[in-house]
Amino acid sequence: MKKEKYEIVAKYIECTATASASTANLGPGYDVFGLGLDVLQDTVSIKIERKTIANKNNVKIIMNGDLGKSIPNDLDSNSAGKVAKKIISDYNLYNYNCLIEIRKNIPPGYGMGSSAASAVATAVSLNALFGLNIDDTKLLDYSAEGELASAGVKHFDNVAGSLFGNFVIVKTHPKLEFIRIDSPNNLFMVICVPLIQVPKMKTEFSRKVIPQQVPLQKMVHNVANACSVVAGFYRKDVGMICNGINDCIIEPARQKLIPGYEKIKKRSLEEGAMAFTISGAGPSTVAFLDSSKKGLRISEVMEEEYDKINIKCKTFMSKSGNGSRIVSLK
Repeated sequence: MKKEKYEIVAKYIECTATASASTANLGPGYDVFGLGLDVLQDTVSIKIERKTIANKNNVKIIMNGDLGKSIPNDLDSNSAGKVAKKIISDYNLYNYNCLIEIRKNIPPGYGMGSSAASAVATAVSLNALFGLNIDDTKLLDYSAEGELASAGVKHFDNVAGSLFGNFVIVKTHPKLEFIRIDSPNNLFMVICVPLIQVPKMKTEFSRKVIPQQVPLQKMVHNVANACSVVAGFYRKDVGMICNGINDCIIEPARQKLIPGYEKIKKRSLEEGAMAFTISGAGPSTVAFLDSSKKGLRISEVMEEEYDKINIKCKTFMSKSGNGSRIVSLK
């Protein structure tokens, strides 16, 4: 994008926005499928003030909450910072100081789109503060800048779910496009977060274990199942969605990084889960149901299995979320 030749004047001085947790891939939809959740949100508040001298040292990040303590606040290592830096550069917003305060509620590094949520809320806030009128596709692109901080590459699945909510399909070739589909009202998920130590740049690490070449037969298997997931969302058919959540490429490679994965999956399916897979890059897992009735039992099973291997975990019952929203503008 070319920098604006004229100065953009801020319309507001403070904006607070939230963006939800998300799960990505849904089995065969690696880097393509994103699903917004209605549990856990990051909140980003941005305050701006006019400067007397324009310079590039104009952004400060403050991380609030216990979950934010482990996240660096320099621009290039923070997902919100990467987004702010890119938007400020593209629109030449150096005449303003930006104070970005982030309250983390989504655990970072566990496959629930934590970095994506902070990035999305930042993009939404800056767009509103300056009246930039960024279209949805470009807003998605800006939000994905934040994934460079955690994954080393731009990827769009988590940010799409967090930004738009519900089920989102993202394609990047020949150009960036997305399709958002409302989720069935009877789609429920139980997300399990094992409280284990995860490596720094966990998403980047998890991407490295994925095979770079796969047999044609496995590719056909995954494409067929991905089509079933998409058709299920269009038809609002939870059974069809869950029948497609079956992955023979990414899950086998990544499940080795998750203690007890096979046993927890087996028990969850035995107790009534209709599908089970890794949430994003993990180590969180997600079970899919067409009713909340069995959710409590699925949660208990997950906790029981992790307890057997001396690992604590947290579980969340979730439906599809509605994505990001602006809480206040001043």
